[in-house]
Amino acid sequence: MKILEWKIYGFGKWNDQSMELSTTQVNLLTGPNEAGKSTLYQFILFMLFGMNPKQRERYLPKSGGAMGGRLVIETETEGVVSIERIHDRHNGRAVCRMETGEEYGEEWLGELLGAADRHVYQSIFSFNSEDLLSLEEVTGENLGELLLNIGLTGSDEIYQTEKWLEKMTEDRFKPKGRKPIINEQLQRLETLDCERRAAEMEEKDYRRFLEEEKRTREELDYLDQAWQENLNRLYRAQQLIKARPVLLQYHQTKEEAEGKDKNLPFPVSGRERYQQLRESLLPLESEQRMLESRIEELREEQAELLDKVDEDMGGLAPSVLAEKEGYERLSHEQEQLEERRLSLNESVNRDLKNMDVPVGVEELDEYTLPFYIEETWRDLHAESQMVEQEERRIEEQWTEMSRTFDRVEVRKAEIEEERISRDQRDRYEKQIEAAYESAAASNPDRQGRTTKDQLYKRRTVGAGAAVGFVLFIGILIASGAGNGWFYLLLLGLAAISGAAAFMSHKRIRILAVSAANKLPISPHGLEEARRQMKREEKLQAEWEHLHQQWKRLSQEEIRLEEKRSHLSQRKNRLDAGIDEQKSLYPFLTSLQLAYWEKLYHLLTRARDKKLELNQTVKRMEENREQLLLSEERLKAFHHQMNWEFNSKDVQRGWQRLSDWIHEQERIDERRQQLEQSILGMKEKAKTCLDRMKVYQDKKYELFSMAGVDKEEDFLLKSKEKEEAEDLHARLYELGQRVEGMLSDEEQQEYAVWSMVPDESFLHATVEKFQAEKEQLEAKKKDTQKLLVETTSKLQSLERSGRRSETAHRFQTEKDRLQEQVKEWAKYQMALQFLRKTKQAYKDGYLPRVMDAAERYFHKLTKGKYGEIFLSEGTEVIQVRDGDGVVYNPEELSRGTRDQLYVSFRLALAETMADSFQLPFLVDDAFVHFDKDRLDTMLQILEDISLRNQVLLFSWRSDLSVHFRSAHTIELTS
Repeated sequence: MKILEWKIYGFGKWNDQSMELSTTQVNLLTGPNEAGKSTLYQFILFMLFGMNPKQRERYLPKSGGAMGGRLVIETETEGVVSIERIHDRHNGRAVCRMETGEEYGEEWLGELLGAADRHVYQSIFSFNSEDLLSLEEVTGENLGELLLNIGLTGSDEIYQTEKWLEKMTEDRFKPKGRKPIINEQLQRLETLDCERRAAEMEEKDYRRFLEEEKRTREELDYLDQAWQENLNRLYRAQQLIKARPVLLQYHQTKEEAEGKDKNLPFPVSGRERYQQLRESLLPLESEQRMLESRIEELREEQAELLDKVDEDMGGLAPSVLAEKEGYERLSHEQEQLEERRLSLNESVNRDLKNMDVPVGVEELDEYTLPFYIEETWRDLHAESQMVEQEERRIEEQWTEMSRTFDRVEVRKAEIEEERISRDQRDRYEKQIEAAYESAAASNPDRQGRTTKDQLYKRRTVGAGAAVGFVLFIGILIASGAGNGWFYLLLLGLAAISGAAAFMSHKRIRILAVSAANKLPISPHGLEEARRQMKREEKLQAEWEHLHQQWKRLSQEEIRLEEKRSHLSQRKNRLDAGIDEQKSLYPFLTSLQLAYWEKLYHLLTRARDKKLELNQTVKRMEENREQLLLSEERLKAFHHQMNWEFNSKDVQRGWQRLSDWIHEQERIDERRQQLEQSILGMKEKAKTCLDRMKVYQDKKYELFSMAGVDKEEDFLLKSKEKEEAEDLHARLYELGQRVEGMLSDEEQQEYAVWSMVPDESFLHATVEKFQAEKEQLEAKKKDTQKLLVETTSKLQSLERSGRRSETAHRFQTEKDRLQEQVKEWAKYQMALQFLRKTKQAYKDGYLPRVMDAAERYFHKLTKGKYGEIFLSEGTEVIQVRDGDGVVYNPEELSRGTRDQLYVSFRLALAETMADSFQLPFLVDDAFVHFDKDRLDTMLQILEDISLRNQVLLFSWRSDLSVHFRSAHTIELTS
């Protein structure tokens, strides 16, 4: 059974909450204290098994609403089932709804859960830290007994019940005790009996009736005894009828056995001993034959090896072979040198190819590369870069100067077009002069002052405008040129401004002189003349400035030409240096100057490799001479041996020589081995014969004991002996059955060992004893009637006086004693029945539980403890560690004891898996586990989750990382 989901209507602190669970992973419900984990734990138990009204009141919702919920489960037999319980409906009983819509009640749910009630479920599939603390109630060796009971039932109730029954029986009776209830009651009865007898002595009639009662009881006892004896004889006769078939078989077997002599002269277990001797002799005989055959084969091989020995050449071969190591070393070195030569040659060619210059491998030795060449090539490259930069800078300045020339020429042409003609300028000057003269004639004084003022203002304004314009142009030019050019330009502009002011002053004076001679002009014409003259003056000043700039640019052009000439000389010197290097190293012709320095390093490395290549070739030539000398000696040996020698495959020649020497050594060694083997096998053959003689002597000894000479006679006599023994064994078995069915008295009475009782006689005897039984029962009835009458008379006497009271008290205490004895007997029977049941349960389930618990405990403790067993006699659980040391549970640490308890719980659940398939509920039960054992415990729970659904409640939020895969539900407080 597995829980799919639940819906809580109201339960404790939980209201209107739904949760879905995993059926294949461990369900980890984490949350801090007061998060409601224990409440969820109780909710699951409530939904499965219910609660009484008083218990339900503890979980009524704090915020109101219905108390209850719905639990959806999945079973193998019924599929998906929805279980609903509500506190105030159906008295909290369950309503189970199927997928088909059918509804069932509490009884159906009980049948679905099988024999698992709330107690069984909590005992097997549910435990928490409080269950582990319950172990503290028992200390010492009792802890082992408590764990045993938990292993059997899932809780400690059997242990408590057994202790309670023992206490109840001991509180009621102890054979030598005085305080138990029955012991005290016996003492009380003895006292009352003395009082009763004393009172009875007071009455004569009572004595007579008492004697009569006694006689009657004695007669009744006699009749009872006779009836019992008759019943026993009847039982014996009936039992004899049942045993008669066995008796018949016994006497028939006895007749057959009398014709067989079981005391035939034959050794004890002779057939088995003879068979063992044969089994021992067969491999020895086979080994003897094999050894003789093997010795013959070895002698033949010895003769063959002797023909292969060549003692003459055996002395020369080692000296020739001694050169093999040097030859192989030189050959190996030659191969390495060849590989190095090829590698160097390939590397040099690859380097030259990567350099992409017309230099061959052999030419590398022709060119010298002194250390200063690198610096020379580096200086040439640096000079080339500087020349290129200077040339690029001059070209940029020349381009900028050309653009400036063009702008100045264009602007000068524009000014020439904008300026008025000379005639028109003269005409405007005359008009202005005439206007001044006309004004002076109409008002001499005012005219004179006005003319003077105007002339002064015009001089001032003209000079200021000229100076301001010059300064403005100077600032603009200074912003685009260096400080030296700025001062030169400013000086030129000052000169131009002075000249312009002088010319303006001169024209004003001319106007003042000629004003009186001019014709009058209109005000509009005068203003136009003044504007045109002012514009003419500005254009003239700008033209003068541009002209000065043109002169300066001409000077700059001359300086740039000088720089070009100097740069051309540097380029010529640079080209001469480059040509010189190219003449020394022609391969530089195809390579740019920028890569010459890098080429120097590449050529240097290539030259070093070429030098190493030359040395390698020289070393190879030296090695080749040494190799040829060794080959000549090897070839001479081959010719002496009439072997074919291939100079192209020298290694094969060395190998053939080595193989021949090894073969000669092997032959010699093999000859020695064969000699030793022959001696050893002869010794083994002798030993084998000695061992065979021992067994053969024993065989003939058996024949002698049986009084035969041949194997066939021995086996025949063995068969006769076995048949006789089988008959006597059968006879003994039947005799044992007869003794088991009939007592000794019955055997003697009917002489069963001498003959078989007649069947008709036995039936007649049964009928006779049956009739006597009926007669005795009739007499017993009459005697009992007489006893009742006598007892009645005694009772009437007992009712009166002290005796009556004493007798009453005695009888009351006697009845009380009987009740106490009955109660003691109940407890005693219950205790014995509990122990027998417990023992039977142990025999059936304990081995499986112990094996499973041992497996879990071994895994939880990382193999530290390997065995769990019961101590002899006391049956206390003990554990043994890997060193063989035995511990009682109280000697273990708290964490290890908890793991032992958990191991038994898991083992019990595994053992009961066939009967119950219910979810596992674990509530913070691993607080004393260290990290490693906690990881192991959680892995075990994860494995169990494949069989049983697991719900783990814990305050630890980090447990999820310990699982391979877990369904985590976080609860908030």
